[in-house]
Amino acid sequence: MFEAGDAIVHPVRGVGVVERIEKRQWHGSSDLYYRIRLLSEQTTSLMVPVNAAETLGLRRAIPPSKLKHVWRVLCADPGMLPDNHKRRYELLKGKLRGGDILQVAEVVRDTAWRQEQEGRLTTVGKRLYKKGIGLLAGEIAAAQGVDLAAAEIEVRERLKERISPTPAM
Repeated sequence: MFEAGDAIVHPVRGVGVVERIEKRQWHGSSDLYYRIRLLSEQTTSLMVPVNAAETLGLRRAIPPSKLKHVWRVLCADPGMLPDNHKRRYELLKGKLRGGDILQVAEVVRDTAWRQEQEGRLTTVGKRLYKKGIGLLAGEIAAAQGVDLAAAEIEVRERLKERISPTPAM
């Protein structure tokens, strides 16, 4: 069970902070709910039933000590993506929705490499890349205690260093 103040990750909505646990009436029954303030949408609260949190894939944000694994994945060589756009989309979408931050880092890395190699991404590819950057930056922001914009800049800079290295002189 999470407590107020815990940084958590929703597999689709991203990182948030548990503001409080409250009892709510719904269709005649009373249940406990997490009220979660999302980092990406400061004015939005997400209500998640406590008894459904595990089923939904809610988990704690990674601790700062695990960030090295994220950076390692982000800066590794890209994985092979299917040439068929439908298969590629399903693979990448599944990784984004799975809730595993290392798979999110793979999506960001692989789509960034694809953009570098082909000079562009499809509309769907751009959307997946943007979603991946947002999820990744949110979790990094929670782990480092920085704002979302700073975390996104760090992700983009590390990608740029790896994908477009400066030529040796």
